Amino acid sequence: MKKIKQLIMLMSIVVIASSCSSIKVVDSWKADEIESLAGAKILVIARSDDMVGRQRFEQEIAERLRAGGVDAMESYKKFPAMKQNQELTEEQIAQRVQIIKNEGYKGVVLTVLKDMSKEIVTSETGGYVSGGYYPSYYGGYYGGFGGYYGRVYSPYGYGYGGTYVPSETRTYTSETYNLETVIYNLDLEPGKQLLGVIAIDITDPKSASKVAPKYADAVAKQLKK
Repeated sequence: MKKIKQLIMLMSIVVIASSCSSIKVVDSWKADEIESLAGAKILVIARSDDMVGRQRFEQEIAERLRAGGVDAMESYKKFPAMKQNQELTEEQIAQRVQIIKNEGYKGVVLTVLKDMSKEIVTSETGGYVSGGYYPSYYGGYYGGFGGYYGRVYSPYGYGYGGTYVPSETRTYTSETYNLETVIYNLDLEPGKQLLGVIAIDITDPKSASKVAPKYADAVAKQLKK
């Protein structure tokens, strides 16, 4: 019985921990001129020092774009030696943009980490009775309200053979990452190149491999609207 209690409590904690991870679109905007990128070659960039994370985000976003008929390419494949997450001078920026344009890329889909915040979260599990619900007792045991009301007492039992799971409080640090995916048309004037912005909050990500597909889905969904 003790092992059953421990298992139930462990499962409750796992469910809460896994449910905390979430992806939410907090803002989205598209210019009417976004159609100007139709048929154009698009370079997908994720600015990160973490090569694994960068590759996964670029892959997932590029795959969603290609699935929609867009000629998209990951920057780590096209420009493997180009570090994307570094401070550049105006001259270096101009040179890099020209390199991208010289390779035939008219559009850029760029994802960056804008901010990260932390908060202390307290959750409570347990405080309920588990188990003890057997089909053969549904009719006779539950009976009418009076019979049930007269013999079932909280918190000691909610059914035949019920086990009370004690309450347990868990405190942990929750982290929220604010990412932005922006779309540019490099052929337009600098002040008119921005064609779209999608801001997404990711709460308690487990890993890039698990978060990137969901993030890419959210981006693709906003672009289709």
